[in-house]
Amino acid sequence: MFLAIRERLAKSDPANAGWQRDLSVSYERIGDALVAQGRLPEALQSYRDGLAISERLARSDPGNAGWQSDLAVVHSKVGVALKKMGQTASAREEFVAGRMIMATLVEQNPGLAEWKKDLAWFDNQLAGPGR
Repeated sequence: MFLAIRERLAKSDPANAGWQRDLSVSYERIGDALVAQGRLPEALQSYRDGLAISERLARSDPGNAGWQSDLAVVHSKVGVALKKMGQTASAREEFVAGRMIMATLVEQNPGLAEWKKDLAWFDNQLAGPGR
Protein backbone atom coordinates (compact mmCIF):
# COMPACT_ATOMS: atom_id res chain seq x y z
CA MET A 1 0.00 0.00 0.00
CA PHE A 2 2.73 2.48 0.97
CA LEU A 3 4.70 1.53 -2.13
CA ALA A 4 1.70 2.19 -4.35
CA ILE A 5 1.22 5.61 -2.77
CA ARG A 6 4.88 6.50 -3.18
CA GLU A 7 4.87 5.27 -6.77
CA ARG A 8 1.83 7.44 -7.55
CA LEU A 9 3.38 10.50 -5.91
CA ALA A 10 6.73 10.02 -7.66
CA LYS A 11 5.02 9.47 -11.01
CA SER A 12 2.78 12.51 -10.56
CA ASP A 13 5.77 14.82 -10.08
CA PRO A 14 9.02 13.35 -11.41
CA ALA A 15 10.83 16.60 -10.57
CA ASN A 16 10.05 16.23 -6.86
CA ALA A 17 13.36 14.86 -5.59
CA GLY A 18 11.96 14.14 -2.14
CA TRP A 19 9.25 11.88 -3.51
CA GLN A 20 11.76 10.20 -5.81
CA ARG A 21 14.08 9.52 -2.87
CA ASP A 22 11.19 8.20 -0.78
CA LEU A 23 10.35 5.76 -3.57
CA SER A 24 13.98 4.64 -3.80
CA VAL A 25 14.10 4.02 -0.05
CA SER A 26 10.87 2.02 -0.31
CA TYR A 27 12.41 -0.22 -2.97
CA GLU A 28 15.47 -0.66 -0.76
CA ARG A 29 13.39 -1.67 2.26
CA ILE A 30 11.34 -4.09 0.19
CA GLY A 31 14.60 -5.56 -1.08
CA ASP A 32 15.79 -5.99 2.50
CA ALA A 33 12.61 -7.87 3.40
CA LEU A 34 12.90 -10.07 0.33
CA VAL A 35 16.52 -10.93 1.18
CA ALA A 36 15.41 -11.92 4.68
CA GLN A 37 12.86 -14.25 3.07
CA GLY A 38 15.49 -15.74 0.78
CA ARG A 39 13.80 -14.32 -2.32
CA LEU A 40 17.04 -13.05 -3.82
CA PRO A 41 16.03 -12.51 -7.48
CA GLU A 42 13.06 -10.41 -6.38
CA ALA A 43 15.22 -8.54 -3.87
CA LEU A 44 17.76 -7.81 -6.56
CA GLN A 45 15.07 -6.38 -8.83
CA SER A 46 13.76 -4.17 -6.04
CA TYR A 47 17.26 -2.92 -5.26
CA ARG A 48 17.88 -2.23 -8.94
CA ASP A 49 14.64 -0.24 -9.15
CA GLY A 50 15.88 1.86 -6.24
CA LEU A 51 19.35 2.08 -7.76
CA ALA A 52 17.97 3.60 -10.96
CA ILE A 53 16.29 6.36 -8.98
CA SER A 54 19.34 6.96 -6.77
CA GLU A 55 21.55 7.22 -9.86
CA ARG A 56 19.25 9.85 -11.38
CA LEU A 57 19.21 11.87 -8.18
CA ALA A 58 22.98 11.67 -7.72
CA ARG A 59 23.57 12.71 -11.34
CA SER A 60 21.13 15.61 -11.02
CA ASP A 61 23.12 17.12 -8.13
CA PRO A 62 26.65 15.70 -7.85
CA GLY A 63 27.36 18.02 -4.92
CA ASN A 64 24.57 16.54 -2.80
CA ALA A 65 26.53 14.31 -0.42
CA GLY A 66 23.36 12.72 0.93
CA TRP A 67 22.30 11.50 -2.50
CA GLN A 68 25.82 10.30 -3.21
CA SER A 69 25.80 8.36 0.06
CA ASP A 70 22.37 6.90 -0.75
CA LEU A 71 23.73 5.72 -4.08
CA ALA A 72 26.71 4.02 -2.44
CA VAL A 73 24.38 2.24 0.00
CA VAL A 74 22.20 0.89 -2.79
CA HIS A 75 25.31 -0.32 -4.63
CA SER A 76 26.25 -2.20 -1.46
CA LYS A 77 22.83 -3.85 -1.26
CA VAL A 78 22.87 -4.87 -4.91
CA GLY A 79 26.36 -6.24 -4.37
CA VAL A 80 25.37 -8.27 -1.32
CA ALA A 81 22.37 -9.76 -3.14
CA LEU A 82 24.54 -10.67 -6.12
CA LYS A 83 27.16 -12.20 -3.84
CA LYS A 84 24.52 -14.33 -2.12
CA MET A 85 23.40 -15.48 -5.56
CA GLY A 86 26.95 -16.56 -6.39
CA GLN A 87 27.51 -13.78 -8.92
CA THR A 88 30.80 -12.65 -7.41
CA ALA A 89 32.14 -10.75 -10.43
CA SER A 90 28.98 -8.65 -10.68
CA ALA A 91 28.94 -8.18 -6.91
CA ARG A 92 32.51 -6.91 -7.06
CA GLU A 93 31.53 -4.33 -9.69
CA GLU A 94 28.84 -3.00 -7.35
CA PHE A 95 31.26 -2.90 -4.42
CA VAL A 96 33.83 -1.03 -6.53
CA ALA A 97 31.19 1.50 -7.62
CA GLY A 98 30.04 2.06 -4.04
CA ARG A 99 33.59 2.28 -2.75
CA MET A 100 34.49 4.96 -5.28
CA ILE A 101 31.59 7.08 -4.12
CA MET A 102 32.40 6.57 -0.42
CA ALA A 103 36.11 7.32 -0.97
CA THR A 104 35.18 10.65 -2.55
CA LEU A 105 32.79 11.47 0.29
CA VAL A 106 35.41 10.61 2.93
CA GLU A 107 38.00 12.71 1.11
CA GLN A 108 35.60 15.67 1.03
CA ASN A 109 34.39 15.14 4.63
CA PRO A 110 37.23 13.50 6.58
CA GLY A 111 35.59 14.11 9.94
CA LEU A 112 32.53 11.93 9.32
CA ALA A 113 33.18 8.65 11.10
CA GLU A 114 30.09 6.95 9.62
CA TRP A 115 31.37 7.41 6.09
CA LYS A 116 34.81 6.15 7.10
CA LYS A 117 33.09 3.07 8.51
CA ASP A 118 31.17 2.62 5.26
CA LEU A 119 34.37 2.94 3.25
CA ALA A 120 36.01 0.28 5.44
CA TRP A 121 33.01 -1.98 4.83
CA PHE A 122 33.50 -1.69 1.07
CA ASP A 123 37.24 -2.35 1.49
CA ASN A 124 36.40 -5.48 3.49
CA GLN A 125 34.05 -6.73 0.77
CA LEU A 126 36.68 -6.18 -1.89
CA ALA A 127 39.40 -7.87 0.18
CA GLY A 128 37.38 -11.03 0.71
CA PRO A 129 37.20 -14.18 -1.43
CA GLY A 130 36.33 -13.69 -5.07
CA ARG A 131 38.40 -10.58 -5.59
